Parts: sequence; structure tokens; C-alpha cells
Amino acid sequence: MRLKVDEPTLERFKKIASRLAVQRGGMTAKNRDRPRPFDDAETVAACLGLPQRIRREVETKKRNPRSNAVLAQMAAAIALLQAAPIRLKNLTGLNLTDNLIARAKSFYLVIGEHETKNREPIDFELPAETVAILSWYVREYRPFLLKEPSDALFPGEGGRAKPSGTLSMQLSWTVFRYTGLRFNTHLFRHTGGKIFLDARPGHYEVARRVLGHRSTATTTSLYTGAETRTAGLHFASIIAERRRALEHQRSSKKVSSALALQAYRQYITALFGKNKVS
Repeated sequence: MRLKVDEPTLERFKKIASRLAVQRGGMTAKNRDRPRPFDDAETVAACLGLPQRIRREVETKKRNPRSNAVLAQMAAAIALLQAAPIRLKNLTGLNLTDNLIARAKSFYLVIGEHETKNREPIDFELPAETVAILSWYVREYRPFLLKEPSDALFPGEGGRAKPSGTLSMQLSWTVFRYTGLRFNTHLFRHTGGKIFLDARPGHYEVARRVLGHRSTATTTSLYTGAETRTAGLHFASIIAERRRALEHQRSSKKVSSALALQAYRQYITALFGKNKVS
């Protein structure tokens, strides 16, 4: 039997149904497909080595100083996103006085909770190679991008930071130019999580803290499918390693038994002569 209801009632039912619908977690199909090239170790190596590759090119090729400065800026931004995969809004807003802090002999990326999406503060110690790229860019090439005094790490017009859209577009183009990968800025977060979990399957809490998710459940829902292949390989490699160890152990026992028997026979022969050895 079919019931007919008026349009306003139908709309109310639709709204109720939308609130009751179970929300699916994890990445969209499109975002699951984009990191797939990072199943290949050569692709991972090419992308992780991109800041250094750009730096070598900037230092060896003659071109317009401002063009070199923009490339150096891209190298610095990529190095920073690889070490600390923050969101584009936070990347754009970084400044030299509040967000890049020296403490003793270490260098930190610091972002207050009032500036992050999940209201959790960011306080990451940056690795030496990231600090080296940032220092190189700030010291030698950032001055070419300044038209007015500015504390912005990535300066734009009027002393302000470069617009997010411009920085994102330049980063995407740079990655595509050097690797052939179509890459938006947010994918630095997805691929960073994937590369880490491929190397350390199941270490969701570390990924959660770095990516700034509110709960481990969020991280798990995003990456469980993405790391299944690597988890399977890791599982199989442990089983194979255990098999080889046990085979070696059994083989060693057989050799030891054979050597013991041989030594026993030699001992009996020495005592009683060859005819006494069975």
C-alpha cells in the first residue's frame, strides 16, 4: 500500500532521515585513489627528495633572482609540510617571530590552539634537514620576495602573507613539474600519514598526534584501507622471517647431532679399535 503525503510533510521526513543516516568514515574514493602512486617506493623517494632537488637546481641554474626565490620558497614549504603536515591555512599564516621558535639548540614549529582547526596547539621540533632548508630560503632568497617589511614566512603584497590560493597553486604546480603527480596541498597530509603508516603499520596514535585528529578513531577510519596492503606485506614478511629462523634452528640441531655422533664414533674407535664401532 502506498501513502501519499503533502510536500511540506515529505520534506520534514527527508530532514529527519538525513539526521538519522549513518555517516561513512574514511577518505572519499577520490582521495583514496590519489595516494595510490605512493605504493611505489620510487615515487615516495622522488617526493621526499624534492626539497633537496629544488635546492640543487636553484643553486646551480642561472635564472631571474625572483624566479629562483619562488622556487626556494616552494622547497621550504614542501620540506615543512613533509616534516609537519599542517593545514594550508596554518601554513600560509606562518610568521618568523611567533611560529618558528629557537629553543636551546633546537628549532620548533609552534601554532597556538586558537589558530588550529581542532583547537589543539602544535609544537613540533623540526628535524635538522628541514631547518637547513628553511634557513637557506629565509637567509638567501626570501629577501627577493619582500616589497615591504614583513614577518610572514611566505610574504605577499602589502607586507601580508601570500594568499592561500596562490601558495596552494604554486605548490601543486611545483610537485607536478618535478614528479608528474597531480597534487593538492591537503594531500601532503594524506600522503604523509600513508608513508608513515606504511613504514609503521598500526601506529595510529603517532599519526593522530601529528595530523591533529581529535580521536584515534578518525585516523583509523582514514587510513585502515590505505595501509592494508603494507600491513599484509609486513605480516607475510614476519611469517617468512619466523619460518627461516625455525628452519635454521632445526638445521643447526641436525648438524650438531651429526657432529656429536661423529665425535662419539671417533672416541670409541680410539678406545677399542675399528671393529668395536657399530
